[in-house]
Amino acid sequence: MQDEVRSADVFYEAPTGAGTVRLLARRLTTSWPDLTGQTLLGLGYTTPFLPLWERQTAFAVAARLDPPPAHPNSRSPIPECLVDGAKLPFPDLCFDRILMVHALETTQASRDLLRAVWKVLRDDGKLILIVPNRRGIWAHSDTTPFGQGTPFSQRQLREHLRQSMFHVETCETALYPPPFSPLHRASRVSDVIERAGRAVLPACGGVVVAEAVKDMWGGLPLPASKSRFRLRRKVMEAV
Repeated sequence: MQDEVRSADVFYEAPTGAGTVRLLARRLTTSWPDLTGQTLLGLGYTTPFLPLWERQTAFAVAARLDPPPAHPNSRSPIPECLVDGAKLPFPDLCFDRILMVHALETTQASRDLLRAVWKVLRDDGKLILIVPNRRGIWAHSDTTPFGQGTPFSQRQLREHLRQSMFHVETCETALYPPPFSPLHRASRVSDVIERAGRAVLPACGGVVVAEAVKDMWGGLPLPASKSRFRLRRKVMEAV
């Protein structure tokens, strides 16, 4: 997974990475337009995205699942840390929002990771997951971090979240321009492709973007039903 970390750092410093951030930022700020006074956790590789809410949040931190590169990006205004995905070093119920990018598809223990996320997310908190789309071209390009790990379809991601006690509120695809630098340098062209892709091929974007909330009732046992039984012996009234 070290290669995935290095590729993400290199990718987001290139024009294609900058264009990717610009296109996905619109989806993210539409879902979360105002996080004033809230706590935010970025899990995976979220350094390019967390500054979208830098001036709003009360606290924000970027948590990597792998060691950072030898020369980390010192320009990032968001503090970073290294965590174990199965045991996040944060108190339970401490984050209002959690953003996961380049996390679920690269871990070998996805259920443990989502369970750990469930614990540190507040009961009314929300989670946004961005994963490579199995039907999209980006999942088949090993020159980008979206070509690493295991891609998901929308149905697979919904089921994965459901089994981890999350309720999916929205699930759609994004990032329709192919991963070529010239297209992402021309912002107007990439914007047109993005809008056309959503209208014509809504299931074929490069990534799946899902927003979910905690399913507080998913883990509760079903109420015990009344059972009937028959006595093997007759009960005789004493005289």
